[in-house]
Amino acid sequence: MVTNTRLVRFCPVDRRDSIIAVAAEVFAQEGYGATSMSTIANRLGGSKATLYKYFPSKEQLFEAVMQWRCERVLAPLRDLHSSDSDDLEPLLAEFGARFLVKIYEPHALDVHRLIQSEGGRFPELAETFFRAGPNAVIEELCATLARFVAAGQIDCEDLTLAAGQYLGMLRGDRHLRFSSGLLPAPDLVEIERDARHAARIFVGGLQPRNPKPLTTGTSR
Repeated sequence: MVTNTRLVRFCPVDRRDSIIAVAAEVFAQEGYGATSMSTIANRLGGSKATLYKYFPSKEQLFEAVMQWRCERVLAPLRDLHSSDSDDLEPLLAEFGARFLVKIYEPHALDVHRLIQSEGGRFPELAETFFRAGPNAVIEELCATLARFVAAGQIDCEDLTLAAGQYLGMLRGDRHLRFSSGLLPAPDLVEIERDARHAARIFVGGLQPRNPKPLTTGTSR
């Protein structure tokens, strides 16, 4: 008896994951605008009808790709705000190192370049990316910073602004040059050094300040 190995191999969840993985490759190679559902269906070796059964539109498929890609970055960062550490600097340094490891991966670079090249023509792509990725990372950071503000260890009036600035410090000039093809990805030693440095400067800038009272006159 001949068995249909395609049907046996893929349950609905596996099939959906397979579609997302293939679509991610096609979007990265062809760009969002040039990619059609027909192209993705052909790469999958199936029909457009099957593809549309899982994803009714290219926009929905792209959103699923972004969620999948971004979750790979977010997964190692999920335990940040649940940590009971009372020392913010090493906590942020560890978070920063994990974050940098992920954004220097080839797949993360594909996403970055895709958004940079297509975001102007398709603003909804950038919105999808930020909703699935950067916004979620900032929420994790804000929850942690809020705990240290409540404990009186740091002084921060705008948590969202501070979280975004910390991510900017982590990426720095190195990631810009890397994404432009001018530098290779840093190794783990360099990543950990950069993360410690950013955490030290960031936490130092949020230390509560106790200014001395002004002197109204001088004694003679």
